[in-house]
Amino acid sequence: MKILYYTSTGNNLFIAKHFGGDLISIPQLVKANEFNIEDDAVGIIFPVFFATSPKLIREFVEKVNIKTDYLFLITSYGRDGDQNALRIMKETFNKRGINVNYTNSVLMVDNFLPVFDMADEIELKKDLNIIDEIEKIKDDILTKKEYILDKELFTDVENIEVVLETTMTEKYHIQVGEDCSGCEVCTKVCPRGNIELIDEKPYFGDTCDFCLGCIHHCKTHTLTINDEANPNERYRNPNIKLSEIIKSNWQRV
Repeated sequence: MKILYYTSTGNNLFIAKHFGGDLISIPQLVKANEFNIEDDAVGIIFPVFFATSPKLIREFVEKVNIKTDYLFLITSYGRDGDQNALRIMKETFNKRGINVNYTNSVLMVDNFLPVFDMADEIELKKDLNIIDEIEKIKDDILTKKEYILDKELFTDVENIEVVLETTMTEKYHIQVGEDCSGCEVCTKVCPRGNIELIDEKPYFGDTCDFCLGCIHHCKTHTLTINDEANPNERYRNPNIKLSEIIKSNWQRV
């Protein structure tokens, strides 16, 4: 079984590690220009970004050639309604003649800083039985259960993606403070390779997925975003090391 995953603050890697199998980072597949995947079972684990998936994931799904008897999609989400991302990806695969056998989702901490105060969000979800939910899904997958999560709240897929891109480029902006230590963590956790250190300060390109990994992993809180609920609170899944996220995402040679 191959598990393809995209992670920013560790939630989806946490899910992937529970499933086992051969874990493969989607950003690293894209970096290597590898779009041929074959196994008896293949899963894609990804976060929800505004009722859809990160742009890199959408681009990957349009290109990847998957040969398998059992394809499953799992998403982590932060609030009700975000499961719509599964339907979008499933329809994309179906249009390409690739059948999806199973979809499901796991409610976890949401890291979208403009909306959520991270301290409140972590406290609110501290009693979630996340491992139990993941194990139930794992049991389904091991028995190759056929199941499609049926929750549709949005129908205009194109408009969802336009709103997402507009939100990233026009409404919210990542800001660089004066206390940057030049540690390069932001450049290493970016799944797009969109951040470069110039004169020991991070500069951002134009391919940002808006995953906010750079902000959450910034050691000095130098990176912030406008309209944050609490700029002093950050999040990384407590079961995932920073080194694991760097290994998953680092795009530069």
